Amino acid sequence: MSNFVNVLTAGIFGGTALLALKSGVGCGLSGLRIREMLCFASVYALAALIIGAVVGSVPLTLTEQIVGLGLIMHLIIGLALVYFGIETKKTWLSDRKDISRRTFLLMSLPCPACLAATFLACLFFTETAGVSGITAGAVAGGIFFAGIIGGGAGTSWITTKTGTKNPSTLGNVMLFLGLFYLLCLLVVPAYLQAQSAPAFSTATDPTGMLAAFGLMAALILLGALADRLRHAATRPGGR
Repeated sequence: MSNFVNVLTAGIFGGTALLALKSGVGCGLSGLRIREMLCFASVYALAALIIGAVVGSVPLTLTEQIVGLGLIMHLIIGLALVYFGIETKKTWLSDRKDISRRTFLLMSLPCPACLAATFLACLFFTETAGVSGITAGAVAGGIFFAGIIGGGAGTSWITTKTGTKNPSTLGNVMLFLGLFYLLCLLVVPAYLQAQSAPAFSTATDPTGMLAAFGLMAALILLGALADRLRHAATRPGGR
């Protein structure tokens, strides 16, 4: 049982660190200064501390509602990331207009989905490790603070050195994250349902899976082809 608790605790910390890195990458790609990154990191740390302080007094019914709200917001944010990622990239490549100082907020602000995930992280950490809610919130807040500052500074340094620090890169990352969010909403519930179903009743449909992957590949290829044609048309000598 102790090994299972250790694995679960490590998973909680890993998920919190990924959320922090996501926010840090958004801050780094948008060109924020260190002082501005510190403000974002402090907001996350304070939110995690407050959530940890109240997590023990939240009834079970409200916890279920928070989980449901997190899933709904996960869908909304995924769609928003895809749309505004495309807009960020398109406005930069077409009009040389930088809107990354606004659109990066979808990646970096404490959205309801992130707050719900933080709530669950604090809840599971208090249950598995037997610590108080304040301690769980402080640990989660420390991870958020370090992850945002480290992710933002590292992303800014890498993109500056490689010459890729521009709104187009931010748009690509937002588009990737949005598609990842949407894919998780399809894969995770299906996996959980398959795990809870009897072994003899679980079956896969290779034809359906191939059709789904083929559709995804076709959409990606069409997007890449459209982008290449648009670039060819805007080059000197093009139409």
